[in-house]
Amino acid sequence: MTSTTEPIEPVDEPIAQKVTGDDPVEAARMSFGDHLEELRTTLIRALIGVAIATAAALACGNAVLEIVFRPLWLVQRANGLQPNLQSLAPSDAFTAYLKMSVMVGLIISMPWVLYQVWSFVAAGLYSYEKKFAKRLTFASTGLFVTGVFFLYFIVLPIVLQFFITFNRAFEAGAIAPAGIERLLLGTLDEPKTSAESDSFTQIPVFTGDPKSAKPGDAWIDPATSRLIIKREKGHWSVPLEPGAVAPAVDSQFAVPAYISFVLMLALAFGIAFETPIVVCFLAWSGLVTTAAMSRGRRHVILAMVILAAILTPPDVVSQILLALPMYCLFEGGLRVARVIERRKAAE
Repeated sequence: MTSTTEPIEPVDEPIAQKVTGDDPVEAARMSFGDHLEELRTTLIRALIGVAIATAAALACGNAVLEIVFRPLWLVQRANGLQPNLQSLAPSDAFTAYLKMSVMVGLIISMPWVLYQVWSFVAAGLYSYEKKFAKRLTFASTGLFVTGVFFLYFIVLPIVLQFFITFNRAFEAGAIAPAGIERLLLGTLDEPKTSAESDSFTQIPVFTGDPKSAKPGDAWIDPATSRLIIKREKGHWSVPLEPGAVAPAVDSQFAVPAYISFVLMLALAFGIAFETPIVVCFLAWSGLVTTAAMSRGRRHVILAMVILAAILTPPDVVSQILLALPMYCLFEGGLRVARVIERRKAAE
């Protein structure tokens, strides 16, 4: 009597662990109360990290504000404007100081927060799931930071240049009442002009303070575009506007409005740069195949345009500068997702 032995088929990791009784998910299973206690500990650790990072950001808040204001100052200087912002309320600058410190604290502590979240979730994952989730955690942090840097160094100067140039297109010009306006408003005596002048005053131009300046001397500093008058102690200075006619719309922005504008764009670009993570996760989990995502490119482009319109201010420049990188990242994520699909099929 002969016995036949059937070939043993390979068993995937989760099933093999169930057969041998070494399932890490079953071994790490906790009661509902234990889960709540572990969650509470994780949240406390994450909040402590955020508090420490926020305190460090508060200690150097002025430097942080200078970094945030620098793109606007550069664009204002390039357009002949004074590099400054307006504080319309007594507490505007202080509120912006606190807001930026909290946001910087959150950004600095984000790796620590993600590590705590990862530690809490990792107990319920298989080994192959842990590897993939760990890669997603590091990649998502790097992509978010890349999106913020892309905004700061490329997008923000372009957007600010567009707005300031658009504002300077409006000129007040010579405004004089005509017709019935003269009857309603009255007329002002126009100053008499003379074709000849008995005296001509020439204002010298110096970069920085001249060494021989005496109290009462005046000069123009082209580096700061200001008219400066020497005093006994210190100086007086007046900003100079480019052009013979002052613009009707002055591009001097308020501190809270500018801070909110930058933070909103930073959040939008940070989220948008997570597009490859979403594509890779959908392909790895099997929810959507790469072939289906390729066929639905038109719908993806439409969704990106709508999302860019929601996340950015109501201007076409910001929307285009957000939608284009999102689509490029989608195509890059699609290539990586195809590699993930082939590896899963081979395994």
